[in-house]
Amino acid sequence: MKYLTSIFLAGLMLLIVGCGVSTEDIDATDEVSATKETAEIVNTATPLPATATVIKPSDEFGLGGLVKNLESWADVELPKFITASHVKISDTAYVSKFRSSAGHDFSDSFEGCCSMKHYFVAIDSYGTRFTQPIYSPVDGVVLYLSEPSGGRSDDWKIEYREQTGKEPPADYRDWNIYIRPDKAPNVWITHMHVNPLDEIIEKVSPTNGQNMMMGVSSPAAEGYRVKSGDLIGYGLAEIIVKRHLDGPGIPSGCNSTDSRQGRASKSPGCSATVQLHSIFEFMTDDLFSEYQKITNVSKSDFIITAEERASTPLVCEGENFANRGNTDNPEVYVSLQGSPSNIETTYSESSSNNGSSPKTEVADTLPGFQALASGRDIIASFESSGSLLSKFDADQSYLLVIASAGGPITVLVGDSYKKRNIYSRPLGNVVTAYETGRMDAGQIEVSVETNEDIAWQIVAVKTE
Repeated sequence: MKYLTSIFLAGLMLLIVGCGVSTEDIDATDEVSATKETAEIVNTATPLPATATVIKPSDEFGLGGLVKNLESWADVELPKFITASHVKISDTAYVSKFRSSAGHDFSDSFEGCCSMKHYFVAIDSYGTRFTQPIYSPVDGVVLYLSEPSGGRSDDWKIEYREQTGKEPPADYRDWNIYIRPDKAPNVWITHMHVNPLDEIIEKVSPTNGQNMMMGVSSPAAEGYRVKSGDLIGYGLAEIIVKRHLDGPGIPSGCNSTDSRQGRASKSPGCSATVQLHSIFEFMTDDLFSEYQKITNVSKSDFIITAEERASTPLVCEGENFANRGNTDNPEVYVSLQGSPSNIETTYSESSSNNGSSPKTEVADTLPGFQALASGRDIIASFESSGSLLSKFDADQSYLLVIASAGGPITVLVGDSYKKRNIYSRPLGNVVTAYETGRMDAGQIEVSVETNEDIAWQIVAVKTE
């Protein structure tokens, strides 16, 4: 009788233990569910299958906001989780190459003295500095916002004043936004120098770079959920993909050889092992096809490999490159639609009356001034084929809408002393339209440079 009782109790205990393992919180395919259960039960460091790269329940995230067991994810092959562009590709002139000499040293735990992020340079880079829309490239959660701090935090203001002679908007928040992708919960997607939407700030209290370096910043309890393609703010289009391989998962500004070897090397922010990636590594083919509609490029064009960089190493002086790369260097930047800062200007002074259009025959395929204005008040309008210099007076802020039947074409705006490029497009034979950001009132010169057979229209409209 005792023997039968023992068998019954043993069987009952096995049944209870077996029922204690639940898979209802594992958002993965049935094919890998059993594999993941086994890995969790035996508590090994075996990486999870690539198909298991999905968001986990909140109790499986660590104190820093990333997945708790970062070591187990270190070798996981991540999926193509970047499914939307964080910027309007049609408004982009140049993209810096991964591991190039663009900007300053921005490197990880394995490499140094190279730029392991991407700068996206807008066609009208200074005109849209504070108004360029920035979108989430992933489904995920915004868990950190950081305000600038430290010795370089005002560099953007200095550069803007030097290049434009103007003061930046007093209410502009030049912050960083950190998103944890659902399908890559060991990664931070960072958007730098962006003014976040107010609704994001309501959900995510800002911290600063010093607190993040000291490891005392915490992710927002709830965060702000975003879908791929959602608007998240306005500003520059710098973007970073940083994978954390160990540690608490708190993002930090330990992003250069100088910081990892200098005084900051002892801070918690420099203790974690991190690896930087190009967005093009995780970009879907459907999204990349949008780049190929503009110019003939491949994903590899945007990445200098580690082997290539090692064979031609860069030289750094602190965090700065000894020879910083410019947009006119094809080894540093990929040209999509021409550079705003490196186009030589020669003006064809075909005069016109203030605010009037020269009587030149224009292709019937162009949309027309009313269509370009979209119901807004027109200040001035111009149409022609070939190059032209025209003037008009704007007594309030305005913007330009430009349509062309082909390319190449360059449009510059300014006064008799200083001009800046606001639009460039390469060779082509399709009709395109482009709208600038808001520009200041004044006596305005518009200069168009193109071939004699390229028809175009420009309309200046009042801003709302």
